[in-house]
Amino acid sequence: MAAYTQVSVPKQSNNQGLANGKKNVIIVFDFDKTKTYERDEKGVTVTQLEFVTGYTPIGIFVDESSIEAGDAVGGENYGRGYNHNFKFNHPGDDLAFAEFKANNINGSLGVIYVPCDSSKPCKVYGTPCQPLKMTKADEVDTKENNRQEVELATDSLTWPVGRIAKSLVPVTDNIEINEYLGLDNCGV
Repeated sequence: MAAYTQVSVPKQSNNQGLANGKKNVIIVFDFDKTKTYERDEKGVTVTQLEFVTGYTPIGIFVDESSIEAGDAVGGENYGRGYNHNFKFNHPGDDLAFAEFKANNINGSLGVIYVPCDSSKPCKVYGTPCQPLKMTKADEVDTKENNRQEVELATDSLTWPVGRIAKSLVPVTDNIEINEYLGLDNCGV
């Protein structure tokens, strides 16, 4: 990576700390199926994301009010980095989600979040060498709720959560989800 040159970070708007609206679908993929993943010289913007032939990411319906995501600093002097985390609830107890949990509990996952505000970049959680791992995948079935509570986190330190242009976000295996997210080439 080229050397980073510091630049000012001025106030963008009076409401820049206002919570961002959330969509109720996230994109989940297997980093083991990644062919190309590159960031720019400043370490945040993802410039390439490509999968091996025949692999397509999936979309997962989530309760948008349950999404909690970000990165947190960890490590010691001269070895600090970022741990990524992504939490969400999936309403219901459908078979397809139970199969997703069963077959990805030890997977090397990535999550792409497409924001409601199309002027904002999408975010990529996890990296090829520090993927997200399921740290919680609990079914909750009570008289008040029927949902799946999922927490994903990196095991090791890495760069901050990546930003990716929507034009680089791959389509999922579902045409309706692609249309909802406004992904290019919505067909599958």
